[in-house]
Amino acid sequence: MSNEVVVPRQPLISDSGALRGPPGPTGPLYRLLLTDAFDQFARNFVLNDLSEEQSVKRLEAGHRAITYPLARREPRRRNSTLGRIHQARLSLRRLRSTLRTFGDLFEAGWSAPLQSELSWYAGVLGEVRDLDVLRTSISTSLGLMGDPAIRSFVTARLDQLVTQAQDRCAVEKSTKRYACVVDEVSTLTRSICFEATGRPEHGELSRLLTPAWRDVKKAHRKARDHPNNDHLHQLRIELKRLQCGCEVVGTVEAPALRVARAAETAQKKLGIVHDQAATRQWLRALVVTEPDLKYPLRGIEDFHNRERKVARRDWGATVDDVHLAWRSWGDLIP
Repeated sequence: MSNEVVVPRQPLISDSGALRGPPGPTGPLYRLLLTDAFDQFARNFVLNDLSEEQSVKRLEAGHRAITYPLARREPRRRNSTLGRIHQARLSLRRLRSTLRTFGDLFEAGWSAPLQSELSWYAGVLGEVRDLDVLRTSISTSLGLMGDPAIRSFVTARLDQLVTQAQDRCAVEKSTKRYACVVDEVSTLTRSICFEATGRPEHGELSRLLTPAWRDVKKAHRKARDHPNNDHLHQLRIELKRLQCGCEVVGTVEAPALRVARAAETAQKKLGIVHDQAATRQWLRALVVTEPDLKYPLRGIEDFHNRERKVARRDWGATVDDVHLAWRSWGDLIP
């Protein structure tokens, strides 16, 4: 039986029917959607980045279960340290993405500094997460190497890098800057500063997805014309942003969820390309410092190069599916 801890949220609608949280310009429905999105992402961050005792203390104010409108976003504490790091980083990315995509609805003086601090700590967690992904990727090919001593050497080197990154992360988590980030995220739904605006409520969130879609198309053109790793990775970043925004809007406009699912499939395909390229690059760097490993590691490097090429064959088709999903709905947005 799983020992994962789930902390119930305080409902955004009080027992009296009043809407909790700060006032906003887009009316109760979209204010609720944005506040709920922030609430879920923030709680998932707190549950996974803090200790179990600390997170429960911050989140135990809620006393009854409610239905989460955002699909598959139930805050949950993961069992492993690296799993929790991944979830904390994912939550920060979704917070930043939502702030950017729907940025016109928030006061810049509030959202800009918050995005900056979230970006800083996401980078801290990202070092650990990226090394863990690298270690997992290489573990799939180490069996191709016949010499157990070299396999042990490579594994030990990766374990050392992950441990060192975790130590650096622990140092950052002891700083006042980190404590301020935790406070900001923990109280996010009570501190939201919406921009005063006279825009109508209906379709407001949908309309704000259009710039994210334009960024996807721009990145797609670059990746299609020059499909190098940097352009493909940038396309993946823009697809993630579109996915997150469509998941929020999809709670009231179902066609947006089709765009989100298509974007998710495409960015995962591009993620394989990126991970295999990063693995090959790391292996080449290792040979520079350990020249004797050049020939023993050649088979592993070739394996990851083949995997990268296979993943690159049909990435374009998955992005075409995103275009089709958007045209069936997004082109109708005013």
